[in-house]
Amino acid sequence: MNARIAALIGLVAVVVIVILIGGYWYVKDHTRISQASLQTKVLAKEGGSKATCVKTDSNAAHWLCAVSVSSQNEKCVKAHVRPWGSVAIANGFRKCRNDPALAPLFPDTKKKRAKPQSSA
Repeated sequence: MNARIAALIGLVAVVVIVILIGGYWYVKDHTRISQASLQTKVLAKEGGSKATCVKTDSNAAHWLCAVSVSSQNEKCVKAHVRPWGSVAIANGFRKCRNDPALAPLFPDTKKKRAKPQSSA
C-alpha cells in the first residue's frame, strides 16, 4: 500500500515538473506575436495611420512603437504582449528617442541657437 502511494506521489510530482518546465518555456522563449500582428493591434487601439514597432526582448513580450497620428507628431507607445496574446499599451514618452531604429522618426524638439559671430 505504501509503495503505491509513493509511486502515485512520484508520478504526480513528475507531471507537475513537466508542466512547469513547459510553462516556463512558453512564457520565456516562445515568440508571443509577430511584428505585423502587433502593428495592426497598436493601430486599432491608438487610431493612427501607421505604426513602426521594434521588439526590445528576445521573446517579443515588450515592444516600442512609433504611431503616426494625423496632423500630430509621432506618438511613442510601449506595448506589452502577455503570454495568452493580449496586448497592453502605455505611453512610451521619450523611450523611442533612445532607440536607434525609432529615433529618426522623432524630430528633435529643441531649437538650436545660432552661434554668435565674432567680429575680428
